[in-house]
Amino acid sequence: MKLEDAKHIILFGGSFDPPHTAHVTLPMAVREAVGADLMAYIPAAKAPHKLDKVQTDPVHRLAMLRLALGGVEHTAVLTDELDRAADGKPSYTVDTLQALRDRMPSDTRLRLLIGADQVRIFDQWREPQRIIELAEPWVMVRPPDTRESLLASLDSDEARAQWSPRLVDVPAMDISSTQVRERVARGESIEGMVCPAVERYIREEGLYRD
Repeated sequence: MKLEDAKHIILFGGSFDPPHTAHVTLPMAVREAVGADLMAYIPAAKAPHKLDKVQTDPVHRLAMLRLALGGVEHTAVLTDELDRAADGKPSYTVDTLQALRDRMPSDTRLRLLIGADQVRIFDQWREPQRIIELAEPWVMVRPPDTRESLLASLDSDEARAQWSPRLVDVPAMDISSTQVRERVARGESIEGMVCPAVERYIREEGLYRD
């Protein structure tokens, strides 16, 4: 499905360094749960909260993400943030959403998928209210978080009322990109943590070696 043909799109951003199995399984579970037409992945050029960290070259991250999503229906990869990276500035979600909103049909519904950890710092994002106006968030709640524990961790009744209807439960998957990188650096297997095509790419390109 082409981006312009979808009427309900969920946007999921991240570094994807590397993309692992939970990056595919959990967002797709949300897409099915809410009945969206398309899950659009947006690799970040430079995430504002990771300015002090060295990221793998975007060429590799983009290639791995496309491999991870190969054959997965109802997905797309948007390179908007990578395309804007020439000026060296961080990737701000509000800028990406505004650009997408400007080029999509007016009746297209955009939603933004974020994790529970991001809810807790959402008020620190650039123009958080504008983000909500452009693409109302869905929040993945996965163990050890629960709906109750996440809402209890918020600092006001207003915040709890704001986020409560936007929570979507997803299964527990104990995996992270950090774990994958560390295992590769130690020469340990990452079988099952990433798809075979991504595992092969990491090995052939010599990524994440200590």
